[in-house]
Amino acid sequence: MANGKFWQMENIIIMDQFGRLVLPGRIRKALQVSPPAAFKAEVMGNKVELTPIMPESVAAIKKRKGLLVVSTGGKKFNAAEVLRIVREER
Repeated sequence: MANGKFWQMENIIIMDQFGRLVLPGRIRKALQVSPPAAFKAEVMGNKVELTPIMPESVAAIKKRKGLLVVSTGGKKFNAAEVLRIVREER
């Protein structure tokens, strides 16, 4: 919903051999999400509804100009815990 009005965007999304789906850039931009992002998935009849959720305690680590930068959105975080999570993902 934008400015109190519902809008619709359609795309064909292909699932790969591992069951992964990729949201097209224009959908990610419209939802204002970027990696890492989390979604709640609900099955409604023969449809799947994805709703972006904002994790409260997860900070995003991005590489900018050769440096690792932690973006928290102004929230407190535990840097050691974030690094542990990032290392486990590798």
